[in-house]
Amino acid sequence: MKLDKIKNFILDLFFPKKCLGCGKHNTYLCEECFKKISNNGWVSLNCQKEFGLDRIISAAGYVDPLTRDLIKALKYGFARELAKPLSRLIIKHLESISFISTIPARHSPEAKPMAGGSTNSTLIIPVPLHSRRLHERGFNQAELIAQEIADYFQLPIKTDILKRIRPTQRQTDLKDNKERKNNIKDAFEINDFEPIKGKVVLLIDDVITSGATLSEAAKILKQSGAKEVWAITVARG
Repeated sequence: MKLDKIKNFILDLFFPKKCLGCGKHNTYLCEECFKKISNNGWVSLNCQKEFGLDRIISAAGYVDPLTRDLIKALKYGFARELAKPLSRLIIKHLESISFISTIPARHSPEAKPMAGGSTNSTLIIPVPLHSRRLHERGFNQAELIAQEIADYFQLPIKTDILKRIRPTQRQTDLKDNKERKNNIKDAFEINDFEPIKGKVVLLIDDVITSGATLSEAAKILKQSGAKEVWAITVARG
């Protein structure tokens, strides 16, 4: 607890809390600026051949300066509270498309279960960090976002099934798609096969660019028994 206070003091000193959109103090994103973020989300239903994913759903474009700044502040500025508004972007987008009718929302008891089965046929899994990166950052931004989504839609979440077993370079440091694929190849393993057998796995991450990371994760999830794997991200690069 004392260490957290020291960390927060240093963050406030060097990264004073102000809205990344308008500069308003005491918040990283005010409600007015949140409403201004373009919710021009992207959905792909034909990504099996290219990515090995059954669907890709992104809430916004990474080209949007504010969205990009928010994600960077969460990941590299340690502003973990930004997981809430970023997950809200995803929730807002899911509620704007037909996908929402397949998920039992917390506030809608009569909402339909996912096609093909009960609510137990769906499982949320965040893309994991390697233990070294997790120690450096102190949290996994994908897990924070995934937990918000799981809580909102009352869906089960597993954070200990998919594991990153070796450190990799940051994908953003690699511009060539072939390098990115080689970088992430065989970086994941499954700890427990049983919970994912026959499930539709909602794989959560902050950004999809080349798709290499999500594709590699989807591959091992399907090899381990997942029926389908859908990627859901805040933004698409």
